[in-house]
Amino acid sequence: MIKKLIFPLLAAFALAGCATSSNTLDVNPQITLPQQDPTLQGVTISINGADVRQDKALAKVNRDGQLITLTPSRDLRFLLQEVLEKQMTARGYMVGPNGAVDLQIIVNQLFADVSEGNLRYNITTQADISIIAQAKNGNKQTKTYRATYNVQGPLTASNKNITDAVNSALNDIVSNMAQDTSISDFIKANAR
Repeated sequence: MIKKLIFPLLAAFALAGCATSSNTLDVNPQITLPQQDPTLQGVTISINGADVRQDKALAKVNRDGQLITLTPSRDLRFLLQEVLEKQMTARGYMVGPNGAVDLQIIVNQLFADVSEGNLRYNITTQADISIIAQAKNGNKQTKTYRATYNVQGPLTASNKNITDAVNSALNDIVSNMAQDTSISDFIKANAR
């Protein structure tokens, strides 16, 4: 009777030990929305995204003697494009094809450098995002947002620790984008 109980339990523990942890990070920054601009009158803009990073990894971590590559759960181009669309809609712009001004949001850099020592880990996340505004009249403006986030903790860095560090850096950028009016000012000046 005891053998019938112990064997399935041992098998369950063995299988649980074989389960691998996910190598994806749930990148999901908080979206900060700007105030609506009452002076806008039916201006349509188009928005697209690009990821120009050479390496699409968000972090590389040494776990049990193996270098593990951690990637985002969503395509960063579309994630940041969605953020920008929500912000520009909140300002009062209409988003659609053939806009008076084309916006492109570009991921230049987003990487969490993870180092682990005997008793502590250190995560430094660097984020660099640009928005290029191109008007139909030929005028162009580029605005770049940068953020660095650093966190330290005991023992080893979990995927959650790394995800939180990446999201914190992105939260800073998204908040700065909401507060900055330079792209909106460019659109208003060149949308005629």
